[in-house]
Amino acid sequence: MTKTTWVGKTALSGALCLALISSANAWEPQRNVEFVVPYSAGGGSDINARMLVEAIRETGLVNRNILVNNRPGGSGAVGNSYTYSQRGNGHILMTLNGGQMMSMVVNNAAVQLEDLTPLATLSLDTLFVGVKADGEIGDLDALIERAQQDPGGVTIGGAGRGGEDHLAFSMLDGNLGVDFQYVPFDGTGDVTAALLGGHIDAAIFKLGSRVDQSMIRFLATYAEERLDAPFDEVPTFAELGYDDLELMIFRGYAGPPDMPSEAVEYWENVFRAAAETDKWTKDYVESNGLIPTFMGAEESAEYYRAELERYRAMFQEAGLID
Repeated sequence: MTKTTWVGKTALSGALCLALISSANAWEPQRNVEFVVPYSAGGGSDINARMLVEAIRETGLVNRNILVNNRPGGSGAVGNSYTYSQRGNGHILMTLNGGQMMSMVVNNAAVQLEDLTPLATLSLDTLFVGVKADGEIGDLDALIERAQQDPGGVTIGGAGRGGEDHLAFSMLDGNLGVDFQYVPFDGTGDVTAALLGGHIDAAIFKLGSRVDQSMIRFLATYAEERLDAPFDEVPTFAELGYDDLELMIFRGYAGPPDMPSEAVEYWENVFRAAAETDKWTKDYVESNGLIPTFMGAEESAEYYRAELERYRAMFQEAGLID
């Protein structure tokens, strides 16, 4: 798959970032930093946050501890609300992905995009449909056949209601000519446990979830083109004859409302430097087949607003909102 990197117009080297952040007049953390993950431990957002913390540590730019705080619930709403409650606090970060924004739209959540402060975007992700590797379902045709034999009885799990997993399910449900049942969980870790425990028949996964392919068999991917290794043997839905099943999502970061502009600039530069480390590029992005994509605070804010409207249109087409 051809990977496209989007780089902000003001891209700086790690050395220049360090100079800016170390400036006598620049904002910097005065206490430990809280990194909110609105999903359960072990899922894609949780792994993303913990890998980013390690990458930031590798840069040596932040002289305080960054502590990951999982606040799952409400398809991201609990974590969103907590971050919103920390108005003006430059010591609060939060993972923000396409799924969180989708759930804002579908669930008419109390906290919306305009209530948060976009900071940066570091990668793009896509999704899969997977089953137990040692189960009876060997390919997509077998999953469809099972649903034909038991209409509405085949369960597919996903992280949250109204997010990217739910949208991916709705696209699946509307294009394969059979009826499935969606089962929401608080995060991909819970989805995986339910699938391996035999409580659901299949599940929606994301690249960044780091699913063990010895335990999960991916039947198809929503990517536009076949992915690179280790996912190069997974067919796209288009290859299988379902051209309308394509979906990409972003993985970004945000802070609370009214975050000081100096803090926004500080974290944007930290994220930019972290995105250049081996810990991030090799251990996270490359190993998960993600698409490296850097956008700064202003560019991310513009991109998120455009994505929000695109998601709204997609959910309307899927019949999940009016």
